[in-house]
Amino acid sequence: MKKVLVIQEDIIILKILEKLVAKNQFECRAIASLERLDIEDQQQDYDFIITDILFEGIAPLEFVAQVQEVIIHKNLLIVTNMGQDKTKQEIFALKGVSGFFAVPLDLDEIEAIIQTY
Repeated sequence: MKKVLVIQEDIIILKILEKLVAKNQFECRAIASLERLDIEDQQQDYDFIITDILFEGIAPLEFVAQVQEVIIHKNLLIVTNMGQDKTKQEIFALKGVSGFFAVPLDLDEIEAIIQTY
């Protein structure tokens, strides 16, 4: 079974993504921040991490780098309230980012990406 980790402070978006992932028969772990990550989470090999990039005390690019370094995964999707083109371009310049989605979300497009892997 494919495994997905969702990291999202916005509880409504967290629940929407969690339901989308479960609907596609993926095992889902949903947390509000990296502080809620435990050792077992870090040792999982996630097929996808779907995460926001806006967390207090850390710049978006630093957050992405930290996630990529700390959690084993194959694909990284960004789902965020931050829709600035400059930030989007900087995030896509990083290796390993499979998609960037700003609110309002296109759930069909997110679902299409997770189904293709």
